[in-house]
Amino acid sequence: MRPSSPILALFLVKVLNDMTNKNGFETHGIERVSCSNVAKFRQAPSAWAVSYLKKERFTAGWAAWQGSAVEAGVDAGLYHAARIDECVEIALKELNELSIFGNNKAVEMEKRTPIVTRMVTTAMEQLSPLGTPDIPVDGKRQHEINIPVRFGPNEADTINCLGFLDYRWTEGRHKNNPLVVDLKTTSKSPSEFSLSHGIQAAVYERAVSIELKRPVEMKFLYVLTRQKDPFTWLTMEDGPFYLESFKKTVVQMEAFLSLSDDTDKLMRAIPHDPDTFYWRGGNAEELLQKYYS
Repeated sequence: MRPSSPILALFLVKVLNDMTNKNGFETHGIERVSCSNVAKFRQAPSAWAVSYLKKERFTAGWAAWQGSAVEAGVDAGLYHAARIDECVEIALKELNELSIFGNNKAVEMEKRTPIVTRMVTTAMEQLSPLGTPDIPVDGKRQHEINIPVRFGPNEADTINCLGFLDYRWTEGRHKNNPLVVDLKTTSKSPSEFSLSHGIQAAVYERAVSIELKRPVEMKFLYVLTRQKDPFTWLTMEDGPFYLESFKKTVVQMEAFLSLSDDTDKLMRAIPHDPDTFYWRGGNAEELLQKYYS
């Protein structure tokens, strides 16, 4: 059947062009990336595929709940001047509520109570001297960042990177030397940034620098499970390297997604390692059985 008019013909050509000119992200309905999902693509592509191709949600487990609880306690101290004992109480209440349906709840709460207490105390001792941080907007707990990442040669070949950072000090005595800090809870003390954390720090540093139109100092504070030397500070000093690494992975991600619009075909093409931490806790075992049994 031929088009009845030149206008209709042009319209059909435009529709066909739009369909064939989609990039890989558009083809699979992915509107943005984040440092965490790009890291997941690099470290555990099968877990990434289940999340972003099959649109499944990995639920949290005890490690994530513990981290969120510590952050809740520290927030109370930094933003509302709660005493450290009050911060600990808030953190433990948060852990208890988040884990209401958690496995081995009594055992886990007993094990994690002293760890959370130590982490909150350590974080407050390190962060309180910096003063009150900037208040996040709209009642949010964290500060949102959103910057474009280019994956191709054309202006349109970009996708937004969305992220959320913990604390920033940009006013008062910090106005001329802004500071951004992300809080990490972990068992091991890093001597340098891992690739994933380095990328996250570099992206946050770039985003806040663009917003403020001046350089900022970006640090990660690691509060640890151990009692001796219970914290580590790392400062971002090689942002361009990590940003380039991030961009390369985003380019690879788009190239992979462009290979096919068939999600099952793409799922069959990627490696699967069930030993990565992405396949532990929460509903990971259920998803593992569903897609990789």
